[in-house]
Amino acid sequence: MNETSSMPDKGREALLSALGKELRALVINMEAARARVAKTEGLHPTDLGCLRLLDRLGKPASAKSINAELGLSSGSGTALLDRLESAGYVRRTPNPLDRRSVMIELNPIAAAGPLSRYRQIEDAYRQATEALAEEELQVIAKFLMEMNATSEAIFKDPVP
Repeated sequence: MNETSSMPDKGREALLSALGKELRALVINMEAARARVAKTEGLHPTDLGCLRLLDRLGKPASAKSINAELGLSSGSGTALLDRLESAGYVRRTPNPLDRRSVMIELNPIAAAGPLSRYRQIEDAYRQATEALAEEELQVIAKFLMEMNATSEAIFKDPVP
């Protein structure tokens, strides 16, 4: 990984190029970490992603909203939820607002293992930022918010 302190004399284009390279490397490393945790737990990476989503939400979610968040088709989402339900990680409950649909509820006891392994990764990322000044953290937070908004805008519309 390149340190920004070793790049002060580089031009803007070189800095943008280095930033893009490091961002791509981070995404690849994060995907690999998720795959390793999932494999260790006997899960597919998308299964782990669903558990993390439900954990982050802190409440049951509709199958439709899970599919949308994870970018899954209805059939793929059903297969995912069937796997997670069979393994005891989630359960389907009636949707109190729409009797035609169900809500997906996380079983926090069953999901504790995979989620705790993933939290170890998140804790390591947090430790890596502990030494940064508040101003640096603000710049990084702004950058990441802009990247997330850009990603959401790009993928909002279906692929032609």
